Amino acid sequence: MATQAYIDDGYTEDGYMKEVPGIHQALKFQYRPPLANEVREILHHWGDISSVERSQRINDAIVKHISKWDYEYKKKILPIEVAVLEKSKQPFVDRIFNIITGSDVSDKDLSQKQVSIEEDAKN
Repeated sequence: MATQAYIDDGYTEDGYMKEVPGIHQALKFQYRPPLANEVREILHHWGDISSVERSQRINDAIVKHISKWDYEYKKKILPIEVAVLEKSKQPFVDRIFNIITGSDVSDKDLSQKQVSIEEDAKN
């Protein structure tokens, strides 16, 4: 489905972050974008709140809006929980947050494109 500006009930988007060597692995995820008023509420008084409160708001938003992901550790998919995000590297968590809130766009998943090309070649 193409990206939509209007967010209807049940609307989800696919997200992808490519690997950043030395920082984090690639991540595929599905999320329900927050409505504009919710993003504004998350960011309300952003400059006046503590870093602890900022982290909590970011983590809560991610947990609320991510419906599935392929985030692995030791060959096991990690649960979508605040405790997992608290143990994850800051650039990784911030990028997920920026994608789900519309401040950044997903990377292109080149492996998906390769699969499509190979499927087209078979037809």
